[in-house]
Amino acid sequence: MLKQHKIPVTILTGFLGAGKTTLLNRLLRDEQNRRAAVIINEYGDTGIDSELVIKTHEEIIEINKGCICCNVRGDLIKVLKNLIVKMAKREIHLSRIIIETTGLANPAPVIQTFLMDEVMAYWFDIDSVCTVVDSKHLPLHLEQEIAQEQIAFADLIIMNKADLVSQEELADLKLRIKKMNMTAEVITTTNSEVPINKLIGVQSFDLSAKLKIQSNLLTESHHHHHDDNVHSIILKSDKPLFLDRVNKWFTYLVQMKGESLYRYKGILNVKDIDNRVVYQGVHMLFASTEDRKWKQDEPRKSELIFIGTKLDEEELKKGFRYCIDEKFKLQTEGYFFR
Repeated sequence: MLKQHKIPVTILTGFLGAGKTTLLNRLLRDEQNRRAAVIINEYGDTGIDSELVIKTHEEIIEINKGCICCNVRGDLIKVLKNLIVKMAKREIHLSRIIIETTGLANPAPVIQTFLMDEVMAYWFDIDSVCTVVDSKHLPLHLEQEIAQEQIAFADLIIMNKADLVSQEELADLKLRIKKMNMTAEVITTTNSEVPINKLIGVQSFDLSAKLKIQSNLLTESHHHHHDDNVHSIILKSDKPLFLDRVNKWFTYLVQMKGESLYRYKGILNVKDIDNRVVYQGVHMLFASTEDRKWKQDEPRKSELIFIGTKLDEEELKKGFRYCIDEKFKLQTEGYFFR
């Protein structure tokens, strides 16, 4: 069967907690993306991000247990080839592919997938590479190689959470970003509010600019190695949590461990609340919101993921138990939880 045109690909990248999923939801609410296939990559063995994506589209695919820039890159190719088969059989009709990478992904190998694989290059065309940065916390990570790579390979850089910093801080950060990537457009925003026409159908991907960053992009397989100090811990329970205990525990975590917590998020089953409760944060900033109601046939369960450095798994497990067991008392670092 002959293909009529290439399927455009939008790659969303950016460090942990920058606002990629919020931006993805904004894209999916737009009518022109009604037939988009969405590929979501999560660092840990959890599907929290996909649960937070609106469910109105044909294909939402998760790739967990690793990063698509390295150890599960083959899974990305399998997913894309499966979509090709479905399109060839006319089982689906896709308008575009949107890929949300994990916050620890280098976008170069993802870009390379669409350039070096003959099948991928035949069917797909990269439309844009968008990097979302957290204006409040990026300075903490700007010396890290992964943050620099995400900025360097972008066509569009979104300085999100601009309301959390001063104009002087914003101007200084923008200057530092432009030194890393002089060709990308840089815009500032809050809550990932970006005009759709900045992201979709822009054809802003510039291969020649990317080759200046990495000359072997078209000739060698790129292997990305993660910082061994960064790891994830996942906590799950089928038992309901007590809201007052959850709030006490999270308040303690952000005050005492916030610097080491790059990202944390979860969907919680809270006692006496009919809706799912979403907790998520970056370093010392966190928020909780009530999500949709639990469905009648849906198992009510809680799932949390913490990503960071120097994470004490046993301590986190004890804190989680404190939120579940009303009789359990928790004492740590001078704090005594009742």
